[in-house]
Amino acid sequence: MSPSKTRTPATEVRSALIAAGRRILEKEGAAALTVRAVATEAGVAPMGVYNHFEGKEGLLNAVVTAGYAEFADTVAATDSDAAMRLRNSGRNYRAFALANPTLYSLMFSLECRADDEVAGRAFEVLADIIRFGQAGGTIRDGDALMLAAQTWACVHGAVSLELGASFPPFIDPAEAYEQVLDLVARGLSSPPDGPSPSGTMTP
Repeated sequence: MSPSKTRTPATEVRSALIAAGRRILEKEGAAALTVRAVATEAGVAPMGVYNHFEGKEGLLNAVVTAGYAEFADTVAATDSDAAMRLRNSGRNYRAFALANPTLYSLMFSLECRADDEVAGRAFEVLADIIRFGQAGGTIRDGDALMLAAQTWACVHGAVSLELGASFPPFIDPAEAYEQVLDLVARGLSSPPDGPSPSGTMTP
């Protein structure tokens, strides 16, 4: 009797397909992400894509969901100093976007749908950084989720302009981004005469 083939666990096949889809996205763009291309890149039969994701749409959603999980881990700065934790989180945000421009753009597009819980964790990471600063008295009181949303809007806008090469030629994107982080820090800072009752970002 010939020895039986060892079956690859389903979780490993799924992970291999997601990783293959990610590589194709960043090398060739979303248009190149086909069932056949991903299956070939992962070294599995095309039916494997359908078995695990029910086709290209499900695979794309899974790739973006995995991207959000990595994104959340990336922006989760852990500095003991609240101001540096906020700033390094912002720097990590930009670093992720620049390293994964196609994936980042898809994460915020209408072309796919990430798992709500996984995507929400990325937002909660930022909200927790806000809460950490509030507990230490360096960030104004207020709804941490709303402050996180305002902060996200600022950094996402700056990153999107940079990815789209939309800054004027005389503006250095890296310098502009650091100044955006300065702006965010000033807006979130706890005023010397006490926290703002509204919890909104003010100049």
